[in-house]
Formats: sequence, structure tokens, C-alpha cells
Amino acid sequence: IPATSTYPMLRDACAIAEAAGFDAFTRPDHLLAEGVQLGVPGAPLLECFTSIAALASTTTRLRFLTTVACNSFRSPALLAKMVASLDAVSGGRMELGLGAGWLRQEYEAYGYDFPPMSVRLAQLREALQVVKLLWTGGPVDFDGRHYRLRGAVCAPRPLQVPRPPILVGGGGDGLLAIAAAEADIVNIVPPASHGAASPDAVRRFTLGAFQRKAARVRALAESAGRDPAALTLSAIFFVQPAETEAEAGRLLDAVAVRYGLDRATAEDFPLALIGTAAQLRERLAERVALLGLGYVIVNLPSPAALQWFGAEVLPALRR
Repeated sequence: IPATSTYPMLRDACAIAEAAGFDAFTRPDHLLAEGVQLGVPGAPLLECFTSIAALASTTTRLRFLTTVACNSFRSPALLAKMVASLDAVSGGRMELGLGAGWLRQEYEAYGYDFPPMSVRLAQLREALQVVKLLWTGGPVDFDGRHYRLRGAVCAPRPLQVPRPPILVGGGGDGLLAIAAAEADIVNIVPPASHGAASPDAVRRFTLGAFQRKAARVRALAESAGRDPAALTLSAIFFVQPAETEAEAGRLLDAVAVRYGLDRATAEDFPLALIGTAAQLRERLAERVALLGLGYVIVNLPSPAALQWFGAEVLPALRR
């Protein structure tokens, strides 16, 4: 549900999601709402990991995923310790989503250096290696260009064996290469740089573009010596429920106008999923099959919409 939701709303949403049979609940890792369409400027925004720690204690089955943590905000050794601790206290229900970071405004506001993308990507690659090494449990020495460890130990280790799943999200070629080499799950989105993805980049992010990026990820995984079939592909859909087909049409028209698309193209727009319950059941199943997805993230506008989706759409996808 919206990133700027209050804690009571998040807690209620987790209870609804667990009862409805969803697998996991996601939280974004942003320090500011500005510039990322998370809310109005200055809107309250709970920190990612501390809010997950609180929410995990209110649930028994639901898993938790960061979508995605900004590598620049925490050293990878600390991040490994944090996620391992959350995995232990939640009974093995943590998943780590990690990205290179991209919103310059947050870096400057909170006093973080904002290096070039090439440096942030190199840092991300090393960070993923550090996290995975620390989760093995043994003392870790690491001599990277950006991170160095001497006899570091992550105890307790995560409960999950061999480790919590790692998702890397992004859309640029450099990031997808890192994801193909290091991640378990690759979440494909439009490329972004210093702010939100440009409208033109979003407009070009068609179903065909997604498929081409997915094929590229598989090829990169094979080049890195990995089994391409071992990678899970992921997508995020911003769901807009409609009570009637006429309302769904109006919502589609608004998306079309926003991004300069025609109605048919807007209906197939990878980021948006709009329709009645019957339309959403059909369209979501089609996209899962067409894009070869093994992990689907749905962004819903409220706990009430989450409850509706869980009752009206989700059961059909489980059959």
C-alpha cells in the first residue's frame, strides 16, 4: 500500500494480507517522499527496516521484502547483520531487495555522497558479495575497492537455508548485469538516474521491452556461469481497481494521456494494471504467463483495496 501510510494502516494491511493468502509484504527504502511519487512533499514516511521489524511481530506467516533498499544508506556489513537479525526474530521470513540508489535529493538532504552511477554500481556488486559471505556464518575477510572487512562475523546467521532470497531491482544495463550475476530475483523496471524515470523512458517500457530485458538478464546470467533458469523474474504493477468497465476505461484514458499513449497501449502498459475484478484476474494471469514471472508485486491504493484484491482477484491466480 502507499509508502506514506501510517503505522496503523500498515499493521492493518499486513493482517489483511496474511489472512487473504498473500506471500509477502513490501516496504520501500526512501528517506523523503519528494520526487518519487510516494506522497506530497514533506509527507511522513516510516523508515523501511524499523517498520518491518514492528510489522513482523504482528504476523506469523507473512514474509517481508525491501523494495528496494538503497545500498548507499548502510554499509553492507551492517545491512547483513540487520537482515539476519530480522530473519531470526521473524522466524525466517525476511527477503532482501537491494539497489544502487538513484534519488540525488535524498543523498544531499541526508548528507550522503552521490558518486557517479558507475561507482554506485561497483559498490552494489561488492555489497551483494559482502552480504552473502557474511551470511555463511564464518569469519569474513574482504578486500574490495569500496568495502573492507577483517574477521567480520554475522551471528546469528539467518534462519533460512542457504540464506534469505535476494532481489535486485532496476532497468539499466549495468544494474541488470549485476542482478544476473548476484541475485535470486530480478525485478525489472524502467531505468532511472537522478530522479524518477523520465516520461519518455516509461513510455518505452512496453511489454516487448520487458521481454527483451528479461532475455538479456538470462543471457547475462549464462555469461556469468549461472543457470539462467535459476533466476526468478519479477515485476511490480500499480493496480487501480474499478467497479465497472466504464470506470476502468476512464482510468485507462488518464494513464494514456499522462504518458502520451493510445488506449490499447495503455491497457498493455507494464507498470499499470487497471480494471474490474474480472478484468484484473484475466490481465494479471496473462502478464504472468507472457513475461515469465515467478514473483509479482502489486501496489494497491489502500488497505481496503488490498482486502478487495485478496478476495476478488488473488484466489483465481492460485488455482
